[in-house]
Amino acid sequence: MSRRPVLALLVLTAVAVGCRRGAPRAAPSGPPTRIVAASVFAAEVLLDLLPRERIAGVHYLAADPRYSLVADRVGDLPQVDADPEALLSVDPDLVVLDAFTKPETVSLLEAAGVRLLRPHEARDFAGIWANIRQLSTACGCEAAAERLIASSAARLAALRETAPERAAWRVMSLDGALHTYGKGSLFDAVVAATGARNLAAEEGVGPFRKLDVEAVLVMPADAIVLGAGTGDLAQERQWLVQHPGLRLMNCVERDRLLFVPSPLLASTSHHLVAAAERIAEQLTRWGTP
Repeated sequence: MSRRPVLALLVLTAVAVGCRRGAPRAAPSGPPTRIVAASVFAAEVLLDLLPRERIAGVHYLAADPRYSLVADRVGDLPQVDADPEALLSVDPDLVVLDAFTKPETVSLLEAAGVRLLRPHEARDFAGIWANIRQLSTACGCEAAAERLIASSAARLAALRETAPERAAWRVMSLDGALHTYGKGSLFDAVVAATGARNLAAEEGVGPFRKLDVEAVLVMPADAIVLGAGTGDLAQERQWLVQHPGLRLMNCVERDRLLFVPSPLLASTSHHLVAAAERIAEQLTRWGTP
């Protein structure tokens, strides 16, 4: 089936869903009061900007500590998935999606008359601040957003004051599938904030790439940054120290393995500042490479 008939069917479905809920929806006369945080980013930001009674629901991943930094704060809020009917089920007047939401979902929600907000994919802290400002404008909480941004930016400024102490460190991110983040990634922005060097970026790696073992071995990393789950760190490092090739790396032999909680390392909100602080703290504790 071609794309046009599929979209037409989706729109008809959306209209039907909207009608079951009393469509057409009237345009809100003021700031939204039933906001759905349909992304982890939205949940992490909105919970720091708004009274929780204005949040009508959150994406279920926001309640999962493997992915969310606010999992312990959303237990009493309705949880929804990315299905349009699930999003509509909580009768929202604003749905905050993410940059990767399926076009079909957007079409359905637009056809149902729901106001939508889609932040851009952030590649640095300035991009995160822009997304927070965009969200705050839609929700009518600009002053709270500016305070949040100012406090986060002040923490980054404090890191810059001690950045020269870490200038010699060459670090890279790695996971069990040998994925790494290079130039143009949020991880690159985090490393830059610490004053260290993102080795993958210096080696010409773009925002995201899967490496082979040979490529990792020729990169002279002084430390490896890894996402850590909720388990024992001794178990977390086993895949690395037992790998027949990677265990030969100098930084692995010296146990220069820097663990950051996975939801923190993957955050796209203001909370990412804490990842930079954690990395900087550990590099400073180690001293020199």
